[in-house]
Formats: sequence, structure tokens, C-alpha cells
Amino acid sequence: MNFRRLPWTLCLLLLCPLSAQEAEPTTGLTPEEQEADVQRMNAEAEVALPSATKRTEREDVHVVSQSRLFSVSGGDSLRMGAIATHADDVYKKLCKFLRLNEKWENNISIRLLGQHTDAPRLNPIRTRISILDGKPHFQIRIYPGGGIDLARLDNAIVAVLLYEYSLRGVDPGAFPEDMSLPDWLVTGIQQAMAWRSGKVDRRLYRSLFERAEMLSPEEMISLREPWKLDAASRQVYEVSCGVLILSLIDREGGTMQLTNLLAEAALADDPPVEMITAHFHELGVDASLLSKWWAIELANLALPRASEAMTPLESEKQLVEALRLVYYDAELQATRSLSLDNMYALVEIPEWRSLLQPSLEQLVKLSHLCFPGYRPIIVEYCRLLSELMSGAHPDTLQDRLGPLRELREAYYAASIRGRDYLDWFEITYLGQENRRSFDSYLETLRLLRREDAGAETPVSRYLEDIEALYHLGENQPLPPSLRTEIQRRRHASKKK
Repeated sequence: MNFRRLPWTLCLLLLCPLSAQEAEPTTGLTPEEQEADVQRMNAEAEVALPSATKRTEREDVHVVSQSRLFSVSGGDSLRMGAIATHADDVYKKLCKFLRLNEKWENNISIRLLGQHTDAPRLNPIRTRISILDGKPHFQIRIYPGGGIDLARLDNAIVAVLLYEYSLRGVDPGAFPEDMSLPDWLVTGIQQAMAWRSGKVDRRLYRSLFERAEMLSPEEMISLREPWKLDAASRQVYEVSCGVLILSLIDREGGTMQLTNLLAEAALADDPPVEMITAHFHELGVDASLLSKWWAIELANLALPRASEAMTPLESEKQLVEALRLVYYDAELQATRSLSLDNMYALVEIPEWRSLLQPSLEQLVKLSHLCFPGYRPIIVEYCRLLSELMSGAHPDTLQDRLGPLRELREAYYAASIRGRDYLDWFEITYLGQENRRSFDSYLETLRLLRREDAGAETPVSRYLEDIEALYHLGENQPLPPSLRTEIQRRRHASKKK
């Protein structure tokens, strides 16, 4: 936030209060954008409100939220009431997240400028802080042309609420020329709230975690102009900020320490790392703790939840990893890995039983998250390994691994076929007439409901293979089509 024009604004306020209100700086914009925005706002104000005596009845009507924190004006009663209720909901969620009492000192004004039938604006939701009658005035301006983006509105409400909390009790006359909350702090709290409310897809965290594209805490909080990032980099930045805030809050007493930091952040001049260290004292002993907290939090957020099932391809990938035993070879003085499918080699490793226990725990955990068809496969692996640890000879167990590997190959082949066919279908029929797509949809429904046998197609063969795998009994052979597919893939791999 830039308050370089504050003295000029206060003078102008005495002469023309309406223009002074319109000329206050806009939060979240660069200085050049602020200047252009102020000029545009002044022009709009002169056209829309040439004088206080010419205000329309609509502009005098406003709706006050139940908490009495928000005042909404400029729209029809139904829309203003809906926005006031929504703003109150966001306020309650923020108070719950930061464990704050639902108290406030400064009102927040939300103004609707225009109709939903107007042309969309490039920046349709804007936040402003101005000084009126010696008090800070917080405002959100909404240009509803083309509809109101609720995600943007939520971000604006959270940002203004954080400013209101940070500036409570501060003498407006003591405001510095350049004052703003750190972007990583505001963005991080918004992202952390979205995560806690279940509005963030965990797969985004997992994808970025696996590709090691997350920003480190030091890089993130030192970024000076995050609004200049491209869309992909901005997404990585926002997720990184959310992970950092969650890692701080998850410390013992972390919520109170974060709110203390927030209360001083708007007026603080210290570098970001020093500002965090001043409230999280453990970092003063070991500066690397911040990166460790952040990395652990990211790993936890990237883990699949118990209610989230993996795809067959993901299940196979995780199973291969769980069956990989890493051990230290004293003779070679190097670390080696071994697949648990080879039980003869496993029992030759010194102290193999103690090394095997973590793998069994990983298999049990995977059995709760894997694709349902993989669950009996993983359970059988656990049973075989437990029997081996109990003293069973590898000769009696190794042969039982063959059907398990064959079933895994069947699932893998069926999944590849299904994925390839869906990719082909999307590429082939993308942009075709809607009627053809709708007919294909109805045909698929008929196949799934078995209303009629229908013609044999790649989709029908794929569905039959999947259904056969689901109903496959113990010690029963694989469906002929899958056997053929496995043999074909083996033959192709040998040629390579």
C-alpha cells in the first residue's frame, strides 16, 4: 500500500470530501497501476456522483450484515443481502482459523458499481483503504459486469479483514507513507483457509511435490513482486505460501504466534525472516528449522487421504516402491535395492527380518489407499511375507507369487488400454457435433446397463475385461483377452 499522497489527500478532503475518498490508494497494485486506477476512479466518481445532493435513492440504500461489520450498498436488496451474508461467513471462517474473537473496530464497506449486464472489467474487485474523519475506512469495490467471481471476492474479503485486524488501535496520523501487509502472509492465510475448508485439490500439492517445483520459504517470502509472475508460477507461489502458514500454525502455540506477527506486520520494517523469527523463537536457535517445518508440512499435505482411492496405474507404481527393499551391502560397502518378489535373494541378506518390517507397514498403509482391485493383491503379499518371517521356506512361497505378478500385469494392461482409448476418443471426437457426442454417451450407458449386447467395440472389450477382473475368483485364470494382451506386450518388450 502506498500512502505517499496522504498529505495531499487530507488537504483535499477538507475541500472536497467525495473526491478525497476516491483518490486514496488501492491495495495490491503496483505504483503505476495505482496512479492509473486513481485517475479512472476519479473520472468515474465525477460522472456517477457529480455532487452529494444528486445521489440516487439506490446509492443511499445499504444492507448491514448480521455481525454489523459489513455494509453493502449500490445493488438490489436481494443481492446486497446475499453479499453481506457471504462476507459474514468468510469473517467467521477467518476467526475460526486464527482463533480470534469475533470483534472489530473498523467497519468494512462493500460497494456495487454497475449492473451485471455491464461489460466485464479487467480488475472487477478492488480493495481500498482511505482516511475519513481521522479514521481508516476499508472498502471493497465490486464491478458486477459479467457476474461476480466468488473466489476473487473471498480473497478480497480476507485481505481487507487482515488489514483491519493489523491496523486496530493504530493512530491514522501515524501511518507511514509506504504501508502494506506482506503478500506472502495474506496469500498464505487465504490458501491455508482454503485447504482447511476442503476447497483445495490435494493432487495439486502432490503433483508439485513430486516434480520438486515448490518455492523454498526463503525464496517465497523474499519475492518482491509476486503479482508479476505468470499464471503457472503464481500458482506455485500461492501453494508454497499456504504450506508455510500451515507449517507455522501447526507448531505448539503457533496460532497465537502467527496472530501476534499479523498484528505488527503492516507497520514492520524488518526483513521477512527476521519478522518470523521474532515471533517463532525456535528459529533464532536454528534458522534451518523453517525449511524443515515447511518440507514436512508439504509432505503431509501431499499424502493421499484414507477416503481417496488411487487409480490402477498409481497403485502399481506405489506397490513397486513398497516392494523395493533398500539395504546396505557390507561387502560392497554400498547401498543396494532388491525387489521382495525375489524371496530367495531376500533371505540371503543379513538381518533381513528386521529390514522387512518397514516394508510390511508400508504395504498395509497402501492397502487402504490403493485401487480396490489391488487390495487383495497387497493383502496376499503381506500374507506371504509374514509366512516367510515365521519360518516358511521360499520354495513353498515363490510359486504363489506368479499369479500375483500376472494379475498385476493384467490390471496394468487394462488400465493402459483404457487410458489410451480415452485419449484417442478425446482427440478424435473433440470439436465434433454435439449430437454425435450425446449418442456416444447414450451408447456407453446402454453398455454399462446391459440393455442390449451391442456391437463389439474397444470400449465394450475394455469394460468386459475390467468386470472380469472384479469378479475373478481365487486361483481362476485370467480372461483370454487379457492373456493375449499380456503376451503381446511381453513379446513387444523382448523385441526392444
